[in-house]
Amino acid sequence: MPEVRPLRLGDPERIGEYRLVGVLGSGGQGVVYQGVDEAGRVVAVKLLHSQVSRDDDATRGFLREVESARRVAAFCTAAVLDVGLLGEQPYIVSEYVAGDTLQAVVRSAGPRAGSALDRLAISTMTALAAIHEAGIVHRDFKPGNVLVGPEGPIVIDFGIAKAFDSTTLASGPIGTPAYMSPEQFRGERVGAASDIFSWAGTMVFAATGRQPFPGDTVPALINGILSTAPDLSGVPPHLMDAIQACFAKDPSARPPATDLLRQLIRQAGPIPDSIAGQVPGPAAAPVPRPNQGTGASVRDAVTAPPPVGKISRRVVIGGAAAVGAVAISAFAIFREEIFGSGTGKEGSGSLTTLSSGSPGISPAANATSTPTPTPVPTPVAVAGPFGSEVKGPVSLTDGDGDPTAVAAAGSIVACGTSKGIVFAWDAATATSPTRLGDGGGAVTSVAAGTSGGTPVVVSGHADGRMRMWSLTGAELASRRAGDRVIAVSAGDRVVAVSQKYDSLRDLHSVVRLWDVATGKQIGATITDHFQGIHGLAFGRLGQEDVLVTGDGAERIRLWNLSTGRLRRSFRTGNIGGIELLACGELDGKPVLVSTHLDATLRVHDLATGRSRKKWTFSDRSPDDRGAAALAAGHRGDLPVAVVAHAPAGGDITVRIWNLENGEVIGELGSGPDGTTGGAPFVTLAELAGHAVVAGATEDRTLRAWSLGG
Repeated sequence: MPEVRPLRLGDPERIGEYRLVGVLGSGGQGVVYQGVDEAGRVVAVKLLHSQVSRDDDATRGFLREVESARRVAAFCTAAVLDVGLLGEQPYIVSEYVAGDTLQAVVRSAGPRAGSALDRLAISTMTALAAIHEAGIVHRDFKPGNVLVGPEGPIVIDFGIAKAFDSTTLASGPIGTPAYMSPEQFRGERVGAASDIFSWAGTMVFAATGRQPFPGDTVPALINGILSTAPDLSGVPPHLMDAIQACFAKDPSARPPATDLLRQLIRQAGPIPDSIAGQVPGPAAAPVPRPNQGTGASVRDAVTAPPPVGKISRRVVIGGAAAVGAVAISAFAIFREEIFGSGTGKEGSGSLTTLSSGSPGISPAANATSTPTPTPVPTPVAVAGPFGSEVKGPVSLTDGDGDPTAVAAAGSIVACGTSKGIVFAWDAATATSPTRLGDGGGAVTSVAAGTSGGTPVVVSGHADGRMRMWSLTGAELASRRAGDRVIAVSAGDRVVAVSQKYDSLRDLHSVVRLWDVATGKQIGATITDHFQGIHGLAFGRLGQEDVLVTGDGAERIRLWNLSTGRLRRSFRTGNIGGIELLACGELDGKPVLVSTHLDATLRVHDLATGRSRKKWTFSDRSPDDRGAAALAAGHRGDLPVAVVAHAPAGGDITVRIWNLENGEVIGELGSGPDGTTGGAPFVTLAELAGHAVVAGATEDRTLRAWSLGG
């Protein structure tokens, strides 16, 4: 464990809202303090040396670069939580990781070997993939910037070297000579390939205890890096090919992080346990955290769960619109490109939706705030044990693409596909779905509900199209938003939400609300979502239909769907960032249910923003690292939240939470019968007054499962 020395004369006692309690270390960039925020959480506060503050443009550039680092998904990295100025000196706040640097660990305990080395290689390459996907180059990847914490290796200080290099005051290349790339010494453009070179050097050090290029002086090191081959003696054979390819002198000849990660996983065998929950899903903050909440611990609450049935673990609940912005699109890379979700198509309606750097969204279940359920002509038997299949399978039409989005209102289940086709299925009476038609690009979101007394299905598409259909297949509206549609609702006013990024460097996205019936924009263009929309849901507050959005600054906003005006704004106050949002009801009052990267499930009063409940779910299983999807509703009179967790191997476990006390009342997981065939897109529906799970499976069928009770 790193030593924390007491504050000395001249050290600040407070930086921003953080009370300083000790010094963790110091170096060429600045001093790192251990701090405590107003909620009592331990953080690391890095106060940069004064050279950055000597130039206003340099300071602004530094802050801008570090703000961009906050977009990186918080798995295998220490998340950047805050950035600001103490007087004229910039500071950076990140998660505190209780561990030593890789440099110190190897020096004290010797080189890494076996599974420990494999875990290190895969974890750090996962972090680089996330960093690069966010449009950031680390520039100073080295053993001293890898912390070996209690939950595995964590990469730190990403983006900070670039922030220094962006100033006009830096003299010479930024980095640590023994692990720098040839292009850094040659004064050439430094891109993601430079980090790959530095990663390889770090792995050589981890495996052997020495740097890859010999030399006791900087000139000798530079000569070796520019003109000689690295010394790879002692590197395990199964890692040799991957590491050797990273040492190419030409940056263009080095493999990208995602290719390397695939290769490392294949060569290492099964995913190491310590990163099982970090790949592929977004992980909880890698810091030690006690169970937090208003009631008993989750572990205590579920010691004797009721018998549960089985639904395929490849499930993504599409209950509330879950936005994956460009900032966290590494999840898409891991799940679709590396492990294969079976739905890796553009517009797939889940957190894995991101393709070509575009933000995606999960389908909105009950996307209208108060949908009018379609009448059920005949009674439907939904009795059966939890997880048993009660309706289906009903096959989609061959050749119409794979399912990408699912939503429901009452017994009507809407489904969109990768080829832009929209289907409607009345789970109460129909033995086959109705093909409503195509709408252009891949379907990114669907909604079912009632508009003007008419049952409708609404679809949003990757090419910006937004369409509304009657259940007979008649097209009631066809408009185009221009930007990618990320969510649709079917309430009193049928609304679509679009979002775009001008480039990966943007810290704010452009968001617009649209009236689907007329194609006209509702209200003003919204540009104040830091890092874009993080989590999205439709709900009702008083007599108003509202849109609820979250962003990368942990801010929640409520928008009036009729006017597009901002009604309320509040912060969730969490560390790690907002993942998913869903609107529900608790004790007769509207609430907002949210999941966060600090592995918590939270409930907020929708009218006031006041926090009502919070439970930590990461301590139930080491596989729990954040949530893949979220839905909120009722099972009978019981308010529930449905949270999907993504453990190792890409499979997803879905738990049903009692929102009154935080108990897990059931779990939908993989079973030996294999009857469900996998269901990547699932939502909450209703049959004969009973809540059910309805969804589209990987074999392109629609089905419904009992929630018991």
